[in-house]
Amino acid sequence: MPIRHCYQIGARLALGLALLVITYMALTPVPDLLQQSVNDKLGHALAFVLLSFLSHAGWPKRAFGWRHGLPLLAYGVALECLQYFVPGRYFSFLDMLADAAGIAAYLLLSLFLFARLHFRAGLRRG
Repeated sequence: MPIRHCYQIGARLALGLALLVITYMALTPVPDLLQQSVNDKLGHALAFVLLSFLSHAGWPKRAFGWRHGLPLLAYGVALECLQYFVPGRYFSFLDMLADAAGIAAYLLLSLFLFARLHFRAGLRRG
C-alpha cells in the first residue's frame, strides 16, 4: 500500500472520528450560558475548517469544491435541526452561517495554498 494511500485512509478515519465527536458535542444538552458567545461561532467555523481539511485530505484527487462542501453544509444544517429537540440547545441560523464560513475559509485557503505550491513546484522544475 503506497504511503499516500495510507494518508488518505488516515484522513478518512480522522474525519469519521471528528464527525462522531462533533455530533456528540452538538447533541449533548448544555446550559444556555455556554451557547451565547462569539467563541461558539468561532468554534463552529474552526470545526468546519477542520472537517473540510479532512474531507479534502481523504479524497485528494478531487479539487475542494461543492462535492466536499455541500455534504458538510448539509451535516451542519442537520445538526442544527436536531438541536431543536435537545434540551438546552436551539436551532440557529447564525451557527449554520458560521459552518458555511468555515467551509468557505478552507476553500479560499486551499485555493491560495495550492496555487502557491504549484507555482513554487513549477519554479523548481524550470
